[in-house]
Amino acid sequence: MFNVKRTLKSALRHLGYELRTIQAPNRYALFDDSEPRDHEILKAFTLRTAQFSPQQAKIVRNLCLAGFHNTQPQTAYTRIEVGDDATLRLGVWSRQRRGKDVPFVRDPQQRHEWFYWAERERLEPKRTRWRVVLTGESVARGYFYDPQFNLASALQGLLESELGPAQIDVVDLAKSNLRMPQLKDCIGQCLALTPDVVVVFAGNNWHPHLSDSDIPYVDSLLRQAGVPGLKAYLDGKREQASRRLVNQANSVLAPRNVKIVWVIPETNLRDWVDPRSVAPLLPENGNSRWLACDRQMSQALDRRDYPHAARLAEEMLELDGGTSAIPLRCLAECASISGDMEAARRYLQLCRDAVGWDPSFSHCPRVFSPIQQALREGAKQHSNAVVDLTELFAHHLEGALPDRRLFLDYCHMTAEGIRLTAAEIAAHVLFLTANVRDARVTAGKLASRVQAVPAKVEGKACLLAAAHNAAYYQDVRLVKYWCDRALEFWPECAQLMRRFADVATRDLPVALCRSGLELPQFDELNARPYFFHGRQRRLDLSFGDAAVASLADVGIAISQEIADLRLREHSTRNGPKDLVDFFYSAPIPTLSERGWTSRALTTNHGSHAIFASAFWEKTLYVFLAERGQDIAITFTYRVRLCAPGASVVVDVNGRRIAELPAERTWCTHRISIPNDCILNGVNEILISWPAEDQPSDMLLAEAADCLLAKRLPCLHRVFGEIHSLSIADQPMTTGPSQLESPTDRVPS
Repeated sequence: MFNVKRTLKSALRHLGYELRTIQAPNRYALFDDSEPRDHEILKAFTLRTAQFSPQQAKIVRNLCLAGFHNTQPQTAYTRIEVGDDATLRLGVWSRQRRGKDVPFVRDPQQRHEWFYWAERERLEPKRTRWRVVLTGESVARGYFYDPQFNLASALQGLLESELGPAQIDVVDLAKSNLRMPQLKDCIGQCLALTPDVVVVFAGNNWHPHLSDSDIPYVDSLLRQAGVPGLKAYLDGKREQASRRLVNQANSVLAPRNVKIVWVIPETNLRDWVDPRSVAPLLPENGNSRWLACDRQMSQALDRRDYPHAARLAEEMLELDGGTSAIPLRCLAECASISGDMEAARRYLQLCRDAVGWDPSFSHCPRVFSPIQQALREGAKQHSNAVVDLTELFAHHLEGALPDRRLFLDYCHMTAEGIRLTAAEIAAHVLFLTANVRDARVTAGKLASRVQAVPAKVEGKACLLAAAHNAAYYQDVRLVKYWCDRALEFWPECAQLMRRFADVATRDLPVALCRSGLELPQFDELNARPYFFHGRQRRLDLSFGDAAVASLADVGIAISQEIADLRLREHSTRNGPKDLVDFFYSAPIPTLSERGWTSRALTTNHGSHAIFASAFWEKTLYVFLAERGQDIAITFTYRVRLCAPGASVVVDVNGRRIAELPAERTWCTHRISIPNDCILNGVNEILISWPAEDQPSDMLLAEAADCLLAKRLPCLHRVFGEIHSLSIADQPMTTGPSQLESPTDRVPS
């Protein structure tokens, strides 16, 4: 055998050929993810390190964090599997053996993940001439409409209408809650399905995190520029990560002749309003000046003095560097009133970008401007197709701002938004595959071909939108709008809405209340998983109020039923209530109230602390009681930064009931509420903290030190801290003589 091989090789060489072993293709692509660094920023950090206390461990630790001990720069890598016949897993689907003709089957061991992916049992091998793979996040998933209707099904229908069902198919690999690393895996592994076009519709879940190598840079920026410096740094990380994604996707797909269509997300600029957050820590006396401008700006808006309000907002914006949406929203309102819609659009985009800098907290998912711009520029550099929803929606709305016509909430699209997006993608796919591009198949004409959404499915999406908007603290009028539409398109959902309102009022697992057990018999479209999935139990007053009003409009009266249920479940008749607990603090903030704390929102990691931090000069809580009820408050608090003689004021329903000393150590006071102050139903407790105008430099240094120690920093000025704020029945009615001294000090 050896002689035969040698003879063959000799003959081939004589003919001018060389026999070589073919190397197996590399199944993984490795990419350098290291980021460019501005080492000038490290100079200040190095000088501070040299001035630390003599504790050598602390000095060495900070030098290690800075990376000075490394002989070469720190390097991060991304490894992407290049899908082929040997790929065994793709999302929640897997196959038992290798092979081009072996399908991927939904894995029962991944059942806990099924909710996030397409409701599809098998991913079959390619049997059509062309294949499109759709990847992306919950927006691409068709959140709230799925599985009855989604972007993939709309796209499939459009492509089949033009090319025929045997010519092209769409594989739906979009996943709710998809993060960038998993998106990269999906882009690479989907090559096992032999696609011709990959559509990437993502960017709402790309939140950069600080690594050890970032900390020395952020340390210097925080101390020198405050939180605006941190925001600029994180925006840069977002942009760099987005550019790397575009480059890496093209490196994996382009050599295999797979085309890419990037869909750049947009957000609901007009309707969606984030809870009003105070400016974070600013250098020197920036916070005191910002708060003073905020008070004056609110007064100017109340008297409709828009030019003066705009001037104050501009001063606030200069101070906070775009880290708070409050002045930006004021500028957007002033621009809109003056008729300058492009300026209003620009300010609302900056509103959207104002959050996301705090490593301890995040608002709802969204795409940031640096991500949008990086995707636009990266796609252009690689000659990829682009569907830019900012441009598409602006053209469709004739320059108006994107709103509830196209969005169900912050970023999830209505059927109209999905229809427009699917048509634009289809136009690109038809050109990239069949080279179809003529007047007959423009995106505008394709959009008219998208199959109408069944009325019940539209009603289901509207009902879930109402619940979602309420969960994210949107105005009750917007929540009612979606409840009204749900009943318009799906009248039978009235009983479902009624039971959702009942469940949302109780502090019980769904399976332990009768209304929860009755849900399945009214839920023919399986809306329950969306309503309850991943939600922490909370007292949902907004959804309950909106559902009551909408049902009343169609002749179903549940107002007294919900009012009685709230009192029965949550008044002090059945025991004390700690209002700092998330279940009771979650109804705040509302859009008309700024007094939120670190316990108020589930996405705030600070909510896991054993006490609540107040980020405004006033903090609002609500409780439920019966008119004339005798109630006492037990209040445990501290004010770490306060002037001697300062006080903490407590009002109930607009009436002052206590003025307490502002103490730097934990103290507890019991306060009797006059029974004629109590209303039937929802009552309010407003706590006013002492204002202090000390510079923030010390607090910024503390935050930077926390980062160095790998602890969660507090990047807001904290006016007060509350360990507990409990209400309970008191046996005796408070008499007039007691109101002069309504508190009793409880020994610590």
